[in-house]
Amino acid sequence: MKKGLSRRNLFKYMGVGGATAVVAGCEKSSEKLIPMLVPPTDYEYTPHTAYKYMTTCRECDSACGMMVTTREHRAQKAEGNPNHPVNQGALCARGQASLQTLYNPNRHAHPLADGKQIPWEEGMQQFSAIIKAASGAIAYLGKPASGSEGDFVDEWLQAAGGGQRFKFNLLTQKSQIEANKIAFDHANVPEYAFEKAGVVFNFSTDFLENWGNPVENARRFTDMHVYKNGRKNKFIHISPQVSLTGAKADRWIVINPGTEGLVALAIASVIQKENGTYKFLKKYLQAYSPEKVAEATGVSAETLSELAIDAMEHGPLLALGGGNVSATDQSVETLVGVNILNAVSGALNKTVLFSDQTTTESSTHQDLTQLISDLNGGKIKLLIVDDSNPVYALPPSMGFLQALKKTFVVSLASQKSETTHTANLVLPALTAYESWGDAFPRNGVRSIQQPVMSTVNMFDARAREDILLSVAQNVNKKAFSENSSYLDYLQNIWQKIQRKVGDRRKFDSFWISVLENGGIFEKPKFIRASLNRRVASVKLNDPGMASSDGLTLFPTTSLLLGDGGGANKPWLQEVPDPMSQIVWDSWMEINPDTAQKLGINDRAIVEISTQYGSVQATAYYHFGIHRNAIAIPMGQGHQHSGDVADGFGINVMELLQDQMDKAGSLVFVGAKAKLKLINEKSYTVNTDGNARQLGRDISAATTVEELNNPEKHSSEHNRPVEFYPDRSETAGYYKPYRWGMTIDLDRCNGCSACVVACYAENNLPVVGKVRTAIGREMSWIRMERYIEGYGDDFETRFSPMLCQHCGNAGCETVCPVYATYHNPEGLNAMVYNRCVGTRYCSNNCAYKVRRFNWFNYEFPAPLDQQLNTTITTREVGVMEKCTFCVQRIKDAKYDAKNLGRDLEDGEVVTACQQTCPTKAITFGNLMDSESKVAKNALRDNPAKRDRQYEVLAELNYKPAVTYLKKVNTREVNGHDSDNHGSHEQEQAHS
Repeated sequence: MKKGLSRRNLFKYMGVGGATAVVAGCEKSSEKLIPMLVPPTDYEYTPHTAYKYMTTCRECDSACGMMVTTREHRAQKAEGNPNHPVNQGALCARGQASLQTLYNPNRHAHPLADGKQIPWEEGMQQFSAIIKAASGAIAYLGKPASGSEGDFVDEWLQAAGGGQRFKFNLLTQKSQIEANKIAFDHANVPEYAFEKAGVVFNFSTDFLENWGNPVENARRFTDMHVYKNGRKNKFIHISPQVSLTGAKADRWIVINPGTEGLVALAIASVIQKENGTYKFLKKYLQAYSPEKVAEATGVSAETLSELAIDAMEHGPLLALGGGNVSATDQSVETLVGVNILNAVSGALNKTVLFSDQTTTESSTHQDLTQLISDLNGGKIKLLIVDDSNPVYALPPSMGFLQALKKTFVVSLASQKSETTHTANLVLPALTAYESWGDAFPRNGVRSIQQPVMSTVNMFDARAREDILLSVAQNVNKKAFSENSSYLDYLQNIWQKIQRKVGDRRKFDSFWISVLENGGIFEKPKFIRASLNRRVASVKLNDPGMASSDGLTLFPTTSLLLGDGGGANKPWLQEVPDPMSQIVWDSWMEINPDTAQKLGINDRAIVEISTQYGSVQATAYYHFGIHRNAIAIPMGQGHQHSGDVADGFGINVMELLQDQMDKAGSLVFVGAKAKLKLINEKSYTVNTDGNARQLGRDISAATTVEELNNPEKHSSEHNRPVEFYPDRSETAGYYKPYRWGMTIDLDRCNGCSACVVACYAENNLPVVGKVRTAIGREMSWIRMERYIEGYGDDFETRFSPMLCQHCGNAGCETVCPVYATYHNPEGLNAMVYNRCVGTRYCSNNCAYKVRRFNWFNYEFPAPLDQQLNTTITTREVGVMEKCTFCVQRIKDAKYDAKNLGRDLEDGEVVTACQQTCPTKAITFGNLMDSESKVAKNALRDNPAKRDRQYEVLAELNYKPAVTYLKKVNTREVNGHDSDNHGSHEQEQAHS
């Protein structure tokens, strides 16, 4: 190496011009390039070439189709399978983060016996011996399986001498299935055709978060609710709490806790009286007239009648019920009430569609209570826990942890958890990325799960089904005699499927097509349903929760963490909760009016006590919760689930009672909480800064009335001041491409799948709670959440914010070393090895979307194996930001060049665009007037830009990102209440 001043250091000293700024730079670290001189010979591959495998996501019971991109036989990116009819190429945030299940450094690496490492042979011998000794006194506790796995486990139990199988799912739909059986004689969950509805009444479900299939729900709901053809259908949220789902509602009807069913029946009574259908319900519904339930529900008779009129005038109706917030001891009766409303309004067989496929049911809470009793009574000699965590998920008052000490526990799990921590024998299982399986989540859908790579080399794990098959053959020589592996068993099942669907090809050809497509997908077959007369015998009582002592506790499901299974994934901890904007922690939602009466400030530490336990959490002011209730999200408070999960937040299940509804499901709502102020300030980290826009109109909205009558509402959103010449006037720029993006805020629901997808695609580091607290998070997209209005009539707006790739970018003019520059295709590009870390660009960015590497952030092995090899991993002292997925642009251009043509519209799909369930993001070439992005942006036709705007356009930065305003059906509490930058004490956050 030559001695003297390097080019990098020369620019550093020249550009910064002083010792103070020099300190902000960084020294170049020495590097060694070690080529793969002898590549592996046990498989064929083309270096750096992307291979895509179709498989099934296993992060929840929805079983979405997934497409996994691998390079050098390492899974690097998970995306939705575009062939799959359910999710249609999209994935939720948890699906995007599922790769961190595969590469989790805290996976079980070796078999363990009483916490000590043992060889696999010894582990299998112990397992076989305890099965023989158990003599059929075996219990198998695993997740519900909609595919072949369930039949396999049942056969395995028979081969092992007998036993009971328990299907554990804390968020079970058993109450809904029981209500459907009572109302319609169908013991399954119907398909909800949102897109066919004219109005949706949502009785406390979180269908955009964890209820049903959130990805499919989001797509179909958006098709119904998005503004088009001059109109917008209605969505009314009827609940004591506003969740992410409720934030998309046109109107929130605040009801007393536990009264969803009474409201549904009151609306049904008005509709039945008007249309005269189901005459056998006339007398029954008279007992639930608006006048008779108004006091109990907290909703006036006039409002209830208005809702009924909405259903009749804007139908077809779709009424939804279920979820944690309505999970009282009357859950079944409540859901029967919702079913009656759907039937009376005419929604049955229109927006509520039943099939003859039986829904995979979970074991009831009553079943689990019996299991605990059997464990305590010594009736169970062996408990096998298959990738479940009941020790964490169940209320401690049930005594499950104590019962485990009275039997031998074998855990078949890939991840550490509170349950595996207590197991006598842990046999590490492969993840869904490394093993075979299938899923039949709904009518007409059969999905395959295939290994997309070999086992991560740090972990000595095996497929759980192969473990079971092997020990079964040790115990019973005749067991599974035709199967040497679970793959053999699976292929035998699929041979039967092939015959059933009438495919006459050779099985090998059929099997290859299944793997290529991700399964077999047929059109769903629906059957007509009718309302059963016995619903008239179902009685709903006033739960009286609003008037009793204490505050009603709602344990709400977490969008990102689910029931706690996502807590060990760093991306899901680092991405802010879209409603609270809090990271790495738990919080307690409380209405500001209630908090002020109790002397509790926003972000104070509060002790929450019920008769079953007490915890401490941060108070979070939220207009969207009943004044006699509080809400705490599930998912945090782990103790033995790995470094990322342990020690963050609290487990709300510690506050719950051991109580069941009539379906045997756990009652989530019923405990009464008392609050005690512990400290005025907490160390809870949130990233939003201010929930108010302060007149900046960053996340803009309009109304249907304004769009349909523009002459009455002539307000210019953008006020550009022309100063610099447009880049398009400069020779050589924007030919043939000018990349741009549109984001439709009417479609965006804040789910944050785009944020996680960006982490996965672009090698973004996780910095943790402490560094996030001082503003050093590294996300390239942030989901901004703004509040408009006050009290019960408020509006929530979401707006994804990323680099705007400005035509006159403020960052470019201040960089002393030309590390950031404007390229001829309209991208605000970065040359990382030029950057000397002055951070001038970040200071001059109006959108605050640039991120600085304060350290060489670590990707603890094997997380480094997930890094996208088409992208540089940035080093300390370097600025970074969104690149519009330039690597995907280059790949698409390379493919088009090989075909001798220019890129076609839609060939370049950014990571955020690809995963968005609602298709809120469009990307493409603005120079192509026929491209979808150009038609959405309407940059060449200002007269028609009724919804289109650029954020902070008056700065004349000329962003390449165009936003489409959110469309409301009415003005909310004064509409744009913060246009004058108000700082009233009423605002939710400061």
